[in-house]
Amino acid sequence: MRSDGSTAQVTAHRLVHCVLDSDSDGLTDALESVVDQQEDGLRPYVRGVVAELIQVGANAVRESVGPDEQPAFAVDLRDGTNDSVTIDELEPQVRATIRALLADLNGCPEDAQIQLDLAVRQLDPLTGLETVRRALTMTIALLQWSGEPR
Repeated sequence: MRSDGSTAQVTAHRLVHCVLDSDSDGLTDALESVVDQQEDGLRPYVRGVVAELIQVGANAVRESVGPDEQPAFAVDLRDGTNDSVTIDELEPQVRATIRALLADLNGCPEDAQIQLDLAVRQLDPLTGLETVRRALTMTIALLQWSGEPR
């Protein structure tokens, strides 16, 4: 599921390390690289960053489960007051990002690619930044859940 853009991959890993190391200046710089993308390069860049973040989170989950296990993965979505929400209540980019992660975890790479394409439709710099931020938050949560330090 990785993007061809090594810059996006580097940015994704930098984002993860900045959060885990509590490096707020580095995190700000890394996030600014999303906003700084030219309009024609924004979608592939955000797609590459989100794809790499999903890969990092999915790998951590798979490693924590172990090679002999083949579970089906699902999510329990909650709002700020801990009430359950359906995936269809989420913004399109968030919904597609979560579905891309689930498709990857459940062994459907083609579906993950489709969802990644949907996650980056109709982006502007601020929407792109928000899409990356949410994917980063999800990845950090998965790393913490799995016990993976990085």
